[in-house]
Amino acid sequence: MTDTVGGPGRLEGKVAVVTGGGGTNSIGRAICLRYGKEGARVAVLDINFPGASRVAAEIVEAGGTAIPVACDITDLGQCKAAAESVAKTWNGRIEILVNNAAFFGGMGVWRPFDEWTADEWDKMQNVNVRGMWFVTQAIFPYMKAQGYGKIINLSSSSFFEGVPGFIHYTTSKGAIIGYTRSLGKELGQYGIRVNAIAPGFTMSDAQLELTKDYQDWYAHNRERQAFHERNEVPEDLAGPAFFLASPDSDFMTCQTLLVDGGATPH
Repeated sequence: MTDTVGGPGRLEGKVAVVTGGGGTNSIGRAICLRYGKEGARVAVLDINFPGASRVAAEIVEAGGTAIPVACDITDLGQCKAAAESVAKTWNGRIEILVNNAAFFGGMGVWRPFDEWTADEWDKMQNVNVRGMWFVTQAIFPYMKAQGYGKIINLSSSSFFEGVPGFIHYTTSKGAIIGYTRSLGKELGQYGIRVNAIAPGFTMSDAQLELTKDYQDWYAHNRERQAFHERNEVPEDLAGPAFFLASPDSDFMTCQTLLVDGGATPH
């Protein structure tokens, strides 16, 4: 299988659940494809089941192993059912969880902090923070039973930068840093490592849609980076996600990798 996809297979036999993996041009999809290339058995979990099915099919067509799983991460019952389905498919094992699913756009952008409604604030926190908590609760028993696991949470460079006008999103991504640090301390006794990745502005479909009326932002962001030749793309996050899932990071927990081309040193 690994010869077919051209990867060294360093995740051979591991079971990985990637939430929000069903995008067309997204960080979740890039991570799913990299894990499949490295030999992992990938559960592409998404509320958008056709999207999850498409990404799973891409992995299979490349010679890997994957299944799509439908799940609304704001529903704990659905999260537990999804985890049980994945575990039953692959001999009760889940070694890797990537908490990537998030709410980003769709509510307008860049408004003063006191102009966002309570419903808008709550939706952002419910998906980005509570949903992550629910999925982790659902996956944890399987990792605990095997005495090993890798949990990788997607935060954002916006937390380190402090983005005005988008406070509900920035707050949710800051909460993920605290969640990662506390959870890592709590789960270390079970051999479970918990780390985070904070991407910078990425040329994903979601962020391109959010910034479509601000075309000058792309060049401006390149100037903020140490690398000026291009903007960050989803595939730039696949390598860090692989590292945190691999044995190379086994003595690393409670940490956050800021991956933004040097735009926001911290």
